[in-house]
Amino acid sequence: MKIDSPVATIGTFDGVHLGHRAVIDQLKALAKQRNTESLLITFEPHPRIVLNKDVDNLRFINNSQEKERLLANAGVDHLLILPFTYEFSKLSARQFIQKYLIDKLHIQAMIVGYDHHFGRMDKDDEDITVLLKEYGIGVERIAVHDVGDVSVSSTKIRNAIMEGDISLANSMLGQPYSLCGNVIHGNKLGRTIGFPTANLMLAFKLKLLPQDGVYAAWVLFHDKKYKAMLNIGFKPTVLGSSRTIEVHLFDFEKEIYGEFLVVELVSKVRDEKAFPNLKKLQEQLQIDRKIVAGLLS
Repeated sequence: MKIDSPVATIGTFDGVHLGHRAVIDQLKALAKQRNTESLLITFEPHPRIVLNKDVDNLRFINNSQEKERLLANAGVDHLLILPFTYEFSKLSARQFIQKYLIDKLHIQAMIVGYDHHFGRMDKDDEDITVLLKEYGIGVERIAVHDVGDVSVSSTKIRNAIMEGDISLANSMLGQPYSLCGNVIHGNKLGRTIGFPTANLMLAFKLKLLPQDGVYAAWVLFHDKKYKAMLNIGFKPTVLGSSRTIEVHLFDFEKEIYGEFLVVELVSKVRDEKAFPNLKKLQEQLQIDRKIVAGLLS
């Protein structure tokens, strides 16, 4: 990558949320002020995957394609995705600055988030902004970004999603939280009670799933958007044994097995619950549908 003395920022950017966008806006503004180009540096795969940190519980807001698309659309001049390996993780902050930021990228200035660091620090009290300035790289650290009274972070967004608070998650993301994957065959029970569903197999196995329940959603299919009702859970009414993701598209009758869907979540409607029989489930689904239609109108 040949760039002449850019202004850069660096991070994992899971979610590409409003806090990240504040960093990116500041990056672009500083690059313009210095009459140079903006550079965003991120990693693939996520460092926590390589470092095996809590891997059993590791879940992400974006898959790599979603993150790359969101970052590419953010308006930076250059996007650099560095391969993250175990050997790479052993670089100290000083080694990373010298080898990458100075020798390869010739960076003149950095924008860093309020809690940001990178590389292995040689001393516990070492500050990344002081370190960068030692190497002649100008630094601007931006303040925490708030939505309402909540400071935005990927961790808080993940917690909101896991708790089913999709409205809060979306407000911090600045876009709807989405699930995507291919439609697979299910037990076809929904069609027998007037609510046919598309069973979704996620394209990304480490995608964070919301709390079990029923959600209002939009489905993107072949460049069209459809109102939809999403159910995540174990289908306790019929004694389901595995967690499924099923979406009922309103006013839609096509067979779409094998097709790719993007489901944009809007709001949680209710928790998943067991009903005494299918008739009671059908009655509740009719109520749910009216609620969802109201939320999406």
